[in-house]
Amino acid sequence: MIKYIIILLISTFPIVSFSQLTFSYEEYISEVLAKDFGILMMKNEQQIAANENNIGAAGYLPRISMDARQDFTVNSARQEFLGGQTNEADNAQNRAFDVGGLLEWTFFDGFKMFATDKKLNHLEETAQLNTRAEIEFKIYEASIQFYTYLLLKEMQSTYETAVDLSKLRFEDMQNKFENGVATKVELLQSELDLTADSSALLLNQKELRNIKIQLAKMITLPLDEEFSVNGQLPESISPIAWEDILDQANEKNTNLLLAKSALAVRESEKKEALSRFYPQLGFYAAYNLNTAQNEVGFLLSNRVYGPSVGLTLRWDILDQLSRFQELKNAKIHIENAELGLKEQQLFISSELKKAFNEFEWASKTLSFELRNKVSTNNIVEIAKVSLDAGTITALELREIQFSLIEAQRRILSTQLDYVTAKLNLDLQTGKWSVL
Repeated sequence: MIKYIIILLISTFPIVSFSQLTFSYEEYISEVLAKDFGILMMKNEQQIAANENNIGAAGYLPRISMDARQDFTVNSARQEFLGGQTNEADNAQNRAFDVGGLLEWTFFDGFKMFATDKKLNHLEETAQLNTRAEIEFKIYEASIQFYTYLLLKEMQSTYETAVDLSKLRFEDMQNKFENGVATKVELLQSELDLTADSSALLLNQKELRNIKIQLAKMITLPLDEEFSVNGQLPESISPIAWEDILDQANEKNTNLLLAKSALAVRESEKKEALSRFYPQLGFYAAYNLNTAQNEVGFLLSNRVYGPSVGLTLRWDILDQLSRFQELKNAKIHIENAELGLKEQQLFISSELKKAFNEFEWASKTLSFELRNKVSTNNIVEIAKVSLDAGTITALELREIQFSLIEAQRRILSTQLDYVTAKLNLDLQTGKWSVL
Protein backbone atom coordinates (compact mmCIF):
# COMPACT_ATOMS: atom_id res chain seq x y z
CA MET A 1 0.00 0.00 0.00
CA ILE A 2 2.83 2.40 0.85
CA LYS A 3 4.33 1.83 -2.60
CA TYR A 4 1.11 2.98 -4.23
CA ILE A 5 0.90 6.06 -2.03
CA ILE A 6 4.45 7.08 -2.96
CA ILE A 7 3.77 6.53 -6.67
CA LEU A 8 0.59 8.63 -6.41
CA LEU A 9 2.40 11.46 -4.67
CA ILE A 10 5.22 11.47 -7.20
CA SER A 11 2.73 11.63 -10.06
CA THR A 12 0.91 14.60 -8.52
CA PHE A 13 3.85 16.65 -7.25
CA PRO A 14 4.54 18.72 -10.37
CA ILE A 15 1.87 21.30 -9.72
CA VAL A 16 3.95 24.11 -11.22
CA SER A 17 5.93 23.24 -14.29
CA PHE A 18 8.15 25.35 -16.48
CA SER A 19 5.80 27.95 -17.85
CA GLN A 20 5.86 30.58 -20.52
CA LEU A 21 4.15 33.17 -18.32
CA THR A 22 5.19 34.37 -14.90
CA PHE A 23 3.34 37.17 -13.12
CA SER A 24 4.33 39.28 -10.17
CA TYR A 25 1.52 40.76 -8.11
CA GLU A 26 1.64 44.08 -9.96
CA GLU A 27 1.77 42.36 -13.35
CA TYR A 28 -1.15 40.12 -12.49
CA ILE A 29 -3.32 43.02 -11.33
CA SER A 30 -2.48 44.89 -14.54
CA GLU A 31 -3.64 41.88 -16.55
CA VAL A 32 -6.90 41.77 -14.61
CA LEU A 33 -7.56 45.46 -15.25
CA ALA A 34 -6.83 45.05 -18.95
CA LYS A 35 -8.80 41.86 -19.61
CA ASP A 36 -11.60 41.45 -17.08
CA PHE A 37 -14.95 41.38 -18.90
CA GLY A 38 -16.83 43.18 -16.14
CA ILE A 39 -14.39 46.10 -16.21
CA LEU A 40 -14.49 46.27 -20.02
CA MET A 41 -18.29 46.35 -20.01
CA MET A 42 -18.36 49.11 -17.38
CA LYS A 43 -15.92 51.12 -19.48
CA ASN A 44 -18.30 50.78 -22.41
CA GLU A 45 -21.15 52.06 -20.24
CA GLN A 46 -18.91 54.94 -19.22
CA GLN A 47 -18.28 55.74 -22.89
CA ILE A 48 -22.03 55.74 -23.56
CA ALA A 49 -22.53 58.28 -20.76
CA ALA A 50 -19.73 60.41 -22.22
CA ASN A 51 -21.32 60.26 -25.67
CA GLU A 52 -24.67 61.38 -24.26
CA ASN A 53 -23.07 64.34 -22.49
CA ASN A 54 -23.00 66.96 -25.24
CA ILE A 55 -24.35 70.44 -25.91
CA GLY A 56 -27.01 69.07 -28.22
CA ALA A 57 -28.47 66.77 -25.57
CA ALA A 58 -28.39 69.66 -23.09
CA GLY A 59 -30.57 71.77 -25.43
CA TYR A 60 -28.15 74.54 -26.39
CA LEU A 61 -28.27 73.94 -30.16
CA PRO A 62 -31.05 74.86 -32.60
CA ARG A 63 -33.01 72.33 -34.60
CA ILE A 64 -32.79 72.37 -38.38
CA SER A 65 -35.20 70.35 -40.49
CA MET A 66 -36.15 70.04 -44.13
CA ASP A 67 -39.20 68.56 -45.82
CA ALA A 68 -40.37 68.09 -49.39
CA ARG A 69 -43.60 66.87 -50.97
CA GLN A 70 -44.60 65.98 -54.52
CA ASP A 71 -48.32 65.58 -55.30
CA PHE A 72 -49.79 64.18 -58.51
CA THR A 73 -53.55 63.97 -58.99
CA VAL A 74 -55.90 63.07 -61.85
CA ASN A 75 -59.39 64.63 -61.65
CA SER A 76 -62.42 64.90 -63.87
CA ALA A 77 -64.23 68.20 -63.33
CA ARG A 78 -67.11 70.33 -64.64
CA GLN A 79 -67.28 74.01 -63.63
CA GLU A 80 -70.16 76.39 -64.48
CA PHE A 81 -69.67 80.12 -63.82
CA LEU A 82 -72.31 82.82 -63.25
CA GLY A 83 -71.46 84.40 -66.58
CA GLY A 84 -72.49 81.23 -68.35
CA GLN A 85 -69.01 79.96 -69.08
CA THR A 86 -68.42 76.25 -68.59
CA ASN A 87 -65.12 74.42 -68.03
CA GLU A 88 -65.10 70.70 -68.32
CA ALA A 89 -62.17 68.28 -68.30
CA ASP A 90 -61.73 64.56 -68.09
CA ASN A 91 -58.70 63.05 -66.42
CA ALA A 92 -57.09 66.44 -65.85
CA GLN A 93 -53.63 66.21 -64.31
CA ASN A 94 -52.59 68.48 -61.44
CA ARG A 95 -49.03 68.60 -60.07
CA ALA A 96 -47.75 70.30 -56.92
CA PHE A 97 -44.29 70.41 -55.39
CA ASP A 98 -43.45 71.86 -51.98
CA VAL A 99 -39.98 72.08 -50.36
CA GLY A 100 -38.84 74.01 -47.34
CA GLY A 101 -36.20 74.33 -44.65
CA LEU A 102 -36.80 75.37 -41.04
CA LEU A 103 -34.48 76.47 -38.23
CA GLU A 104 -35.96 76.53 -34.73
CA TRP A 105 -34.04 77.68 -31.68
CA THR A 106 -35.40 78.00 -28.17
CA PHE A 107 -32.91 80.40 -26.66
CA PHE A 108 -34.69 80.68 -23.31
CA ASP A 109 -36.37 77.63 -21.78
CA GLY A 110 -36.53 78.64 -18.15
CA PHE A 111 -32.86 77.75 -17.57
CA LYS A 112 -33.63 74.09 -18.30
CA MET A 113 -30.67 73.69 -20.66
CA PHE A 114 -28.24 74.72 -17.93
CA ALA A 115 -29.77 72.26 -15.45
CA THR A 116 -29.73 69.47 -18.05
CA ASP A 117 -26.10 70.24 -18.85
CA LYS A 118 -25.14 69.82 -15.21
CA LYS A 119 -27.22 66.66 -14.92
CA LEU A 120 -25.44 65.09 -17.89
CA ASN A 121 -22.10 65.96 -16.30
CA HIS A 122 -23.16 64.25 -13.07
CA LEU A 123 -24.45 61.21 -14.97
CA GLU A 124 -21.10 60.88 -16.73
CA GLU A 125 -19.37 61.21 -13.36
CA THR A 126 -21.64 58.47 -12.00
CA ALA A 127 -20.66 56.19 -14.88
CA GLN A 128 -16.99 56.86 -14.13
CA LEU A 129 -17.54 56.04 -10.47
CA ASN A 130 -19.35 52.81 -11.38
CA THR A 131 -16.34 51.81 -13.46
CA ARG A 132 -14.07 52.67 -10.56
CA ALA A 133 -16.19 50.60 -8.18
CA GLU A 134 -15.93 47.63 -10.53
CA ILE A 135 -12.16 48.08 -10.78
CA GLU A 136 -11.77 48.26 -7.01
CA PHE A 137 -13.84 45.11 -6.49
CA LYS A 138 -11.84 43.20 -9.11
CA ILE A 139 -8.54 44.30 -7.58
CA TYR A 140 -9.76 43.17 -4.18
CA GLU A 141 -11.01 39.83 -5.49
CA ALA A 142 -7.87 39.17 -7.56
CA SER A 143 -5.61 40.09 -4.64
CA ILE A 144 -7.35 37.67 -2.28
CA GLN A 145 -7.04 34.87 -4.86
CA PHE A 146 -3.39 35.75 -5.51
CA TYR A 147 -2.33 35.68 -1.86
CA THR A 148 -4.44 32.60 -1.11
CA TYR A 149 -2.51 30.82 -3.85
CA LEU A 150 0.76 31.88 -2.22
CA LEU A 151 -0.48 30.54 1.13
CA LEU A 152 -1.41 27.17 -0.36
CA LYS A 153 1.89 27.06 -2.19
CA GLU A 154 3.75 27.58 1.09
CA MET A 155 1.60 24.96 2.80
CA GLN A 156 2.48 22.57 0.01
CA SER A 157 6.09 22.59 1.15
CA THR A 158 5.00 22.04 4.74
CA TYR A 159 2.85 19.04 3.80
CA GLU A 160 5.65 17.60 1.67
CA THR A 161 8.00 17.87 4.65
CA ALA A 162 5.40 16.14 6.83
CA VAL A 163 5.10 13.29 4.28
CA ASP A 164 8.91 12.94 4.22
CA LEU A 165 8.97 12.62 7.99
CA SER A 166 6.11 10.13 7.93
CA LYS A 167 7.92 8.03 5.32
CA LEU A 168 11.08 8.13 7.47
CA ARG A 169 9.10 7.10 10.52
CA PHE A 170 7.36 4.29 8.61
CA GLU A 171 10.69 2.95 7.30
CA ASP A 172 12.14 3.13 10.80
CA MET A 173 9.15 1.20 12.14
CA GLN A 174 9.53 -1.42 9.44
CA ASN A 175 13.15 -2.00 10.43
CA LYS A 176 12.28 -2.14 14.10
CA PHE A 177 9.36 -4.47 13.44
CA GLU A 178 11.54 -6.82 11.41
CA ASN A 179 14.09 -6.81 14.22
CA GLY A 180 11.38 -7.44 16.79
CA VAL A 181 11.78 -4.06 18.48
CA ALA A 182 8.46 -2.53 17.39
CA THR A 183 5.00 -4.01 17.53
CA LYS A 184 2.60 -4.56 14.65
CA VAL A 185 0.33 -1.87 16.07
CA GLU A 186 3.14 0.70 15.96
CA LEU A 187 3.90 -0.25 12.35
CA LEU A 188 0.25 0.06 11.31
CA GLN A 189 -0.07 3.38 13.15
CA SER A 190 2.91 4.78 11.27
CA GLU A 191 1.34 3.60 8.02
CA LEU A 192 -1.96 5.25 8.90
CA ASP A 193 -0.18 8.50 9.74
CA LEU A 194 1.63 8.43 6.39
CA THR A 195 -1.68 7.88 4.62
CA ALA A 196 -3.27 10.80 6.52
CA ASP A 197 -0.38 13.13 5.70
CA SER A 198 -0.47 12.07 2.06
CA SER A 199 -4.21 12.74 1.93
CA ALA A 200 -3.68 16.23 3.38
CA LEU A 201 -1.03 16.88 0.74
CA LEU A 202 -3.35 15.76 -2.06
CA LEU A 203 -6.18 17.93 -0.72
CA ASN A 204 -3.88 20.95 -0.68
CA GLN A 205 -2.86 20.18 -4.26
CA LYS A 206 -6.50 20.11 -5.29
CA GLU A 207 -7.14 23.49 -3.67
CA LEU A 208 -4.05 24.87 -5.38
CA ARG A 209 -5.32 23.77 -8.76
CA ASN A 210 -8.77 25.24 -8.14
CA ILE A 211 -7.28 28.59 -7.13
CA LYS A 212 -5.05 28.53 -10.19
CA ILE A 213 -8.09 27.96 -12.42
CA GLN A 214 -9.71 31.00 -10.84
CA LEU A 215 -6.55 33.05 -11.37
CA ALA A 216 -6.48 32.04 -15.04
CA LYS A 217 -10.15 32.90 -15.44
CA MET A 218 -9.69 36.42 -14.12
CA ILE A 219 -7.08 37.20 -16.80
CA THR A 220 -8.92 35.20 -19.50
CA LEU A 221 -6.13 32.69 -19.99
CA PRO A 222 -6.98 29.32 -21.57
CA LEU A 223 -7.32 26.75 -18.81
CA ASP A 224 -4.68 24.54 -20.41
CA GLU A 225 -2.08 27.32 -20.62
CA GLU A 226 0.65 27.05 -18.02
CA PHE A 227 1.60 30.09 -15.95
CA SER A 228 2.98 30.86 -12.53
CA VAL A 229 2.79 33.70 -10.04
CA ASN A 230 5.60 34.96 -7.86
CA GLY A 231 5.14 36.82 -4.64
CA GLN A 232 5.53 36.73 -0.91
CA LEU A 233 3.19 37.04 2.02
CA PRO A 234 4.07 40.01 4.24
CA GLU A 235 6.57 39.55 7.04
CA SER A 236 6.48 43.11 8.39
CA ILE A 237 3.83 45.42 9.78
CA SER A 238 2.90 48.81 8.28
CA PRO A 239 1.22 50.98 10.92
CA ILE A 240 -1.90 52.92 9.92
CA ALA A 241 -3.49 55.80 11.85
CA TRP A 242 -7.27 55.89 12.25
CA GLU A 243 -7.52 59.62 11.57
CA ASP A 244 -5.70 59.23 8.25
CA ILE A 245 -7.91 56.49 6.86
CA LEU A 246 -11.06 58.25 8.10
CA ASP A 247 -10.14 61.39 6.16
CA GLN A 248 -9.27 59.32 3.09
CA ALA A 249 -12.58 57.44 3.24
CA ASN A 250 -14.60 60.65 3.54
CA GLU A 251 -12.75 62.06 0.54
CA LYS A 252 -12.29 59.07 -1.78
CA ASN A 253 -14.66 56.25 -0.87
CA THR A 254 -16.37 55.30 -4.12
CA ASN A 255 -19.78 54.43 -2.66
CA LEU A 256 -19.85 57.73 -0.82
CA LEU A 257 -18.97 59.60 -4.00
CA LEU A 258 -21.72 57.72 -5.85
CA ALA A 259 -24.25 58.83 -3.23
CA LYS A 260 -23.11 62.44 -3.61
CA SER A 261 -23.34 62.18 -7.38
CA ALA A 262 -26.88 60.75 -7.12
CA LEU A 263 -27.87 63.74 -4.95
CA ALA A 264 -26.42 66.16 -7.52
CA VAL A 265 -28.43 64.48 -10.29
CA ARG A 266 -31.64 64.84 -8.28
CA GLU A 267 -30.94 68.52 -7.62
CA SER A 268 -30.48 69.11 -11.35
CA GLU A 269 -33.77 67.34 -12.02
CA LYS A 270 -35.47 69.71 -9.60
CA LYS A 271 -34.14 72.68 -11.58
CA GLU A 272 -35.44 71.06 -14.75
CA ALA A 273 -38.88 70.80 -13.14
CA LEU A 274 -38.74 74.48 -12.09
CA SER A 275 -37.99 75.51 -15.68
CA ARG A 276 -41.49 74.50 -16.73
CA PHE A 277 -42.93 77.44 -14.74
CA TYR A 278 -41.14 79.94 -17.02
CA PRO A 279 -42.15 80.98 -20.55
CA GLN A 280 -40.15 79.76 -23.53
CA LEU A 281 -38.75 82.17 -26.05
CA GLY A 282 -37.65 81.01 -29.46
CA PHE A 283 -36.53 82.12 -32.87
CA TYR A 284 -37.30 80.56 -36.20
CA ALA A 285 -36.18 81.07 -39.80
CA ALA A 286 -37.64 79.27 -42.79
CA TYR A 287 -37.41 79.15 -46.55
CA ASN A 288 -40.20 77.61 -48.64
CA LEU A 289 -40.76 76.90 -52.32
CA ASN A 290 -44.23 75.92 -53.61
CA THR A 291 -45.08 75.22 -57.26
CA ALA A 292 -48.29 73.93 -58.84
CA GLN A 293 -49.44 73.14 -62.39
CA ASN A 294 -53.12 72.53 -63.13
CA GLU A 295 -55.00 71.43 -66.23
CA VAL A 296 -58.28 72.56 -64.75
CA GLY A 297 -59.14 75.34 -62.30
CA PHE A 298 -58.58 79.06 -61.96
CA LEU A 299 -54.77 79.03 -62.19
CA LEU A 300 -52.76 77.27 -64.83
CA SER A 301 -49.60 77.45 -62.69
CA ASN A 302 -48.55 78.93 -59.40
CA ARG A 303 -45.11 79.45 -57.86
CA VAL A 304 -44.41 80.90 -54.39
CA TYR A 305 -41.02 81.05 -52.70
CA GLY A 306 -39.08 83.07 -50.16
CA PRO A 307 -37.77 83.26 -46.61
CA SER A 308 -39.57 83.97 -43.36
CA VAL A 309 -38.30 84.73 -39.83
CA GLY A 310 -39.98 85.32 -36.52
CA LEU A 311 -40.05 84.97 -32.75
CA THR A 312 -42.14 82.58 -30.71
CA LEU A 313 -43.44 82.77 -27.16
CA ARG A 314 -44.93 79.83 -25.32
CA TRP A 315 -46.09 79.82 -21.73
CA ASP A 316 -48.18 77.03 -20.31
CA ILE A 317 -50.57 78.67 -17.88
CA LEU A 318 -52.34 75.46 -16.82
CA ASP A 319 -51.13 71.99 -17.71
CA GLN A 320 -53.36 69.85 -15.50
CA LEU A 321 -51.06 70.54 -12.52
CA SER A 322 -48.39 68.25 -13.94
CA ARG A 323 -45.68 70.86 -13.24
CA PHE A 324 -46.56 70.98 -9.56
CA GLN A 325 -46.60 67.19 -9.36
CA GLU A 326 -43.22 66.93 -11.08
CA LEU A 327 -41.73 69.52 -8.73
CA LYS A 328 -43.11 67.78 -5.63
CA ASN A 329 -41.72 64.45 -6.77
CA ALA A 330 -38.34 66.07 -7.52
CA LYS A 331 -38.21 67.40 -3.95
CA ILE A 332 -39.01 63.92 -2.60
CA HIS A 333 -36.26 62.42 -4.77
CA ILE A 334 -33.81 64.94 -3.31
CA GLU A 335 -34.91 64.05 0.22
CA ASN A 336 -34.36 60.36 -0.51
CA ALA A 337 -30.97 61.08 -2.03
CA GLU A 338 -29.98 63.05 1.08
CA LEU A 339 -31.13 60.19 3.30
CA GLY A 340 -29.18 57.76 1.12
CA LEU A 341 -26.07 59.91 1.50
CA LYS A 342 -26.41 60.01 5.29
CA GLU A 343 -27.00 56.26 5.37
CA GLN A 344 -23.92 55.68 3.23
CA GLN A 345 -21.81 57.93 5.48
CA LEU A 346 -22.92 55.99 8.56
CA PHE A 347 -22.38 52.64 6.85
CA ILE A 348 -18.90 53.58 5.65
CA SER A 349 -17.91 54.85 9.10
CA SER A 350 -19.03 51.63 10.78
CA GLU A 351 -17.52 49.36 8.11
CA LEU A 352 -14.29 51.33 8.18
CA LYS A 353 -14.11 51.03 11.97
CA LYS A 354 -14.66 47.27 11.77
CA ALA A 355 -12.02 46.97 9.05
CA PHE A 356 -9.59 49.01 11.13
CA ASN A 357 -10.21 46.81 14.19
CA GLU A 358 -9.59 43.73 12.04
CA PHE A 359 -6.37 45.30 10.78
CA GLU A 360 -5.15 46.11 14.29
CA TRP A 361 -5.93 42.55 15.44
CA ALA A 362 -4.21 41.05 12.39
CA SER A 363 -1.18 43.30 12.89
CA LYS A 364 -0.77 42.31 16.53
CA THR A 365 -1.30 38.62 15.79
CA LEU A 366 1.16 38.64 12.90
CA SER A 367 3.74 40.48 14.98
CA PHE A 368 3.36 37.84 17.70
CA GLU A 369 3.58 34.94 15.24
CA LEU A 370 6.64 36.36 13.50
CA ARG A 371 8.43 36.69 16.84
CA ASN A 372 7.72 33.04 17.58
CA LYS A 373 8.53 31.81 14.09
CA VAL A 374 10.91 28.85 14.09
CA SER A 375 13.08 27.48 11.39
CA THR A 376 11.24 24.49 9.95
CA ASN A 377 14.25 23.15 8.11
CA ASN A 378 16.38 23.09 11.26
CA ILE A 379 13.70 21.28 13.24
CA VAL A 380 13.24 18.72 10.47
CA GLU A 381 16.95 18.03 10.25
CA ILE A 382 17.24 17.75 14.03
CA ALA A 383 14.25 15.39 14.10
CA LYS A 384 15.77 13.16 11.42
CA VAL A 385 19.13 12.94 13.18
CA SER A 386 17.48 12.34 16.54
CA LEU A 387 15.34 9.54 15.11
CA ASP A 388 18.39 7.84 13.57
CA ALA A 389 20.24 8.19 16.83
CA GLY A 390 17.30 6.83 18.76
CA THR A 391 17.08 9.85 21.05
CA ILE A 392 13.40 10.47 20.18
CA THR A 393 10.57 8.03 19.81
CA ALA A 394 8.21 7.66 16.87
CA LEU A 395 5.47 9.25 18.94
CA GLU A 396 7.66 12.27 19.67
CA LEU A 397 8.42 12.55 15.95
CA ARG A 398 4.69 12.59 15.24
CA GLU A 399 4.21 15.36 17.78
CA ILE A 400 6.97 17.34 16.06
CA GLN A 401 5.13 16.90 12.76
CA PHE A 402 1.90 18.24 14.22
CA SER A 403 3.73 21.19 15.74
CA LEU A 404 5.45 22.03 12.46
CA ILE A 405 2.26 21.89 10.41
CA GLU A 406 0.23 23.83 12.95
CA ALA A 407 2.92 26.50 13.40
CA GLN A 408 3.29 27.00 9.66
CA ARG A 409 -0.47 27.01 9.09
CA ARG A 410 -0.98 29.54 11.86
CA ILE A 411 1.73 31.86 10.55
CA LEU A 412 0.47 31.71 6.95
CA SER A 413 -3.14 32.18 8.02
CA THR A 414 -2.14 35.21 10.08
CA GLN A 415 -0.25 36.64 7.12
CA LEU A 416 -3.29 36.18 4.89
CA ASP A 417 -5.53 37.74 7.56
CA TYR A 418 -3.21 40.75 7.64
CA VAL A 419 -3.26 41.07 3.84
CA THR A 420 -7.05 40.76 3.75
CA ALA A 421 -7.48 43.39 6.48
CA LYS A 422 -5.13 45.73 4.63
CA LEU A 423 -7.05 45.19 1.37
CA ASN A 424 -10.33 45.95 3.16
CA LEU A 425 -8.92 49.27 4.33
CA ASP A 426 -7.62 50.04 0.84
CA LEU A 427 -11.07 49.31 -0.56
CA GLN A 428 -12.83 51.54 1.98
CA THR A 429 -10.42 54.45 1.57
CA GLY A 430 -10.42 54.47 -2.23
CA LYS A 431 -6.72 53.74 -2.51
CA TRP A 432 -7.13 52.40 -6.05
CA SER A 433 -9.03 55.48 -7.29
CA VAL A 434 -5.98 56.65 -9.26
CA LEU A 435 -5.99 53.50 -11.43
